[in-house]
Amino acid sequence: MTPLRAVAALVLLAAGCFGLYELVESPRAGAFQPVVTHGRGHVVALTFDDGPTRGVTDRLLGVLEREHVPGTFFVVGRAARREPALLRRMVADGDEVEDHSQTHAHLNALLAPGALDAQIADADDAITAATGRHARWLRPPFGARNAAVLDAAARHGMRVALWSAMLDETSPHASPDALARRLLAQVGDGAIVVLHDGDQGRDDAGERAYEASLAPLVIAALRARGYRFVTLDELVASSPG
Repeated sequence: MTPLRAVAALVLLAAGCFGLYELVESPRAGAFQPVVTHGRGHVVALTFDDGPTRGVTDRLLGVLEREHVPGTFFVVGRAARREPALLRRMVADGDEVEDHSQTHAHLNALLAPGALDAQIADADDAITAATGRHARWLRPPFGARNAAVLDAAARHGMRVALWSAMLDETSPHASPDALARRLLAQVGDGAIVVLHDGDQGRDDAGERAYEASLAPLVIAALRARGYRFVTLDELVASSPG
């Protein structure tokens, strides 16, 4: 085989492996269960990942308070430790605060003994220190899960939640109306919607901050469709079976 053909073969193999990985890690894939991706009924759970971020999350909380909409926040532990007051505000507002790992690690890639448990436990410790409550749900960063991740979540008394509607990261400079339409096109009864109020728990939400700013548009559009807003716990509790 010539070097050029060898390189081409490796490229094709890598592309195939990545495609398989994307298929398996998709929230719609049934490779690793049980996970929650949606509920039932004419309700929607708005969830927010990667925060809290000062200057982003606090404005978002103001929107939710004004609109009387509960949120479910999947916080990164290192960010939660920086901004405990924002977690306390979430709880005071009736929002849920859940686990999105300590450092936004790709949990499937953690091979060191204890590393997976530490990612979950350290974030939960940060949540508990701020709010006095343990997380009940784990959302693995990137949606990455395998049997070990599911087992670790269960050891910590958590269920795994993914999503049914989320924007990709390819068009942060599109208009807010266009982005909202793209997200809303994925929403049906019992949807779990993801927006980001941070960027992997960093100090600065960077280009992900635009997602939190979509909340008023998304709320107004879903209200116009007659949806009622619930927390993730409420969504699952109201879904028979």
